[in-house]
Amino acid sequence: MEYFKKIFKESIIIVIISSFMGLISGTVLSSNERILYSFPIILLILPSLNSLIGDISTVLSSRLTSHLYIGIIPPKIQKSDRLKEDFYGLLITILLSLIALIVLGYSMGIATGIEIVNPVLIIIILLFTILLLFVSMFIFLFISAIFIFKQGKDPNNFLIPFVTSLADFLTPLFLIIFIQIFI
Repeated sequence: MEYFKKIFKESIIIVIISSFMGLISGTVLSSNERILYSFPIILLILPSLNSLIGDISTVLSSRLTSHLYIGIIPPKIQKSDRLKEDFYGLLITILLSLIALIVLGYSMGIATGIEIVNPVLIIIILLFTILLLFVSMFIFLFISAIFIFKQGKDPNNFLIPFVTSLADFLTPLFLIIFIQIFI
């Protein structure tokens, strides 16, 4: 029962913050629906894109926490071979997943008759969005995991719910920003 109380105590604040971020994310999406409606293919793959970056970030958070507890990486902000391996492994995974997502998205778009406007530009926007999110999340999660770990708390209890909400907020935001920059 004591362990349950600890998890609840560590998680409740971050769950409330994550819920608030979900509200902000919905507001950003609804206030920019004109931009998103002009590129229906993005609307088609946006849920999968959110899931992709959220899932990869959750895996990264879990790996970082395990590395800290086992002692593979020290609780210091410094480069290590293990971090490089995780970075490149997850980068390859996210790029391959993005390729699969784009192929499936365009296939579904063609099959359902969705208008595909400037596919090369959309692919570039998706690539920039995913790469920027991945690098940002990697740095944020690494620094946050070390900071939380040093305080004697479990980084997973804080980071997994927070990073999922953060990804749900940042993915459409970055997509909208890149659409406005490139188009």
